[in-house]
Amino acid sequence: MATEKSTTFHKVDPASLPEGLKAKWAALAKASAAQKAARDEFEAAFVAASNKAKKIPDGKKVVFGYRFGGLAVAVVDKDEGDKPTKGASAWF
Repeated sequence: MATEKSTTFHKVDPASLPEGLKAKWAALAKASAAQKAARDEFEAAFVAASNKAKKIPDGKKVVFGYRFGGLAVAVVDKDEGDKPTKGASAWF
């Protein structure tokens, strides 16, 4: 029987990187922040549109998933997790 191989991650201090890699790290961090801001803006607009369309009952919330570049949503109790689990469908 094969044994499972463990992966060990090592935390890297970006300040210790050579200048060329520091610049690439800074560009990645900037793009990551822009992506998060765009995602937050999209999700807020989606929830607002869903509320307007009466898609979210009282006591529920919409959660988002973006696996493999796709978009998935689920309506769950406000105290449930944040990962949708079903296949694709039309929303609006």
